[in-house]
Amino acid sequence: MRRALTFAVLVAACFVWQTAVARADACIADKAGGLVCGSGKEAIRVFDDTVSPSKEFAFAWRSGNGLPEGDDIPEGVENVLIRIIDGTVLAKLGGVYWATGEMRANRYDLVAAWSPDSRAVVEVANSRWDTDSFAWYRIDGATVAKLDLREPVKSAVLAKARVRAQKRSNYAFRIRDEYPVTLDAQGRLRFIAGLFVPKSDEGDLDYKVQVDIVSKAGKPAARIVSVQRTKAD
Repeated sequence: MRRALTFAVLVAACFVWQTAVARADACIADKAGGLVCGSGKEAIRVFDDTVSPSKEFAFAWRSGNGLPEGDDIPEGVENVLIRIIDGTVLAKLGGVYWATGEMRANRYDLVAAWSPDSRAVVEVANSRWDTDSFAWYRIDGATVAKLDLREPVKSAVLAKARVRAQKRSNYAFRIRDEYPVTLDAQGRLRFIAGLFVPKSDEGDLDYKVQVDIVSKAGKPAARIVSVQRTKAD
């Protein structure tokens, strides 16, 4: 019980509120069949496979120069959580993934794990080796609560693996997005997390993890319920 409380405090310290910061206008299908909200430098493109069960919300991306044309590679990419009906940006995400319908960011991935009621979602943003952003978001009208999960979960997995402090920097930490990441109606988040040393012959260490999103002093917090060794491959 003491360990669970410690992790809850750590995650709660990374809790922030975000409010709607921009409006991009209605989202309509482009020639590639994907949803695009707004136009010009304000244009935002929806990631089709991140749309909420209610079809109200989704993850999307934008760049300072607008969406690219042809084979152009976007610069200054920003991932956001939007409301689809009017393109309103509700929150900034932690990842920098992009996909135009014809091309996508190389060695980057993005997963949205939605709650059944579409009011909460978990972002998993991976680059080549690491998970760059792992966070829970709760939508309440135009306000979004964000809870960072990456650092406390990484610390818990490293502790479970008994990796000594002086060697921890050698290990990459990654949420295994090729396996399901699920968030149920009770706020129970389940996934597989992995540790490995890049470009090394050392074997991967994979763990089944459950994190419960709870309320602590009226604010969302996370309790790490279990970290169990597994063989993912």
